[in-house]
Amino acid sequence: MQSTQKQENARTPERWNSTPVPPRVAERAYERVDETEGGCWISRYSTASHGYAQIGWQDAGRRSVVLAHRAAWVHVNGQMPLGMTLDHLCKERRCVNPAHLRMLPNFENARRTNGRDWPLGTCVNGHDHTHLIRTAKAASPRGYRMICGTCQRDRRRQWDANNRDRRRQAQAAYRARKKEANA
Repeated sequence: MQSTQKQENARTPERWNSTPVPPRVAERAYERVDETEGGCWISRYSTASHGYAQIGWQDAGRRSVVLAHRAAWVHVNGQMPLGMTLDHLCKERRCVNPAHLRMLPNFENARRTNGRDWPLGTCVNGHDHTHLIRTAKAASPRGYRMICGTCQRDRRRQWDANNRDRRRQAQAAYRARKKEANA
């Protein structure tokens, strides 16, 4: 049975942070913390499988949940613009200290993985945005992804240097299959 109602996808960039955090919830997230020696404010709220603390509330029978660091940010700085996300400068997912957070577009935040950080608008190796190339990626909602072409070329050259014999064998097997198919 098909529904005639259009389903809205909450994971599109235009809808990130589209749930406003009420002031009472933001205040709770800001105050219920344990301070560490490093200056992090560790939220006392439960964490989800992704490791971030969450805070929830109910208004008019509707339940809502947001990340605790976002709610604490709202308490100090006000609501976040749509499509923006918060990056932990301290890399501690449970930290809600607004001094340890910076607002970024989600694309920039997603590039900063495994505790690595590099200047905005560059790849991890420092190449600027003019080096970006578009590659096919079927699993991506857009059907493509952007990567640094210079880094990709360097990775390919390194792989070729480390796997010369393996590559020659693969090429010989390919030529043999091609010759067999044409025979």
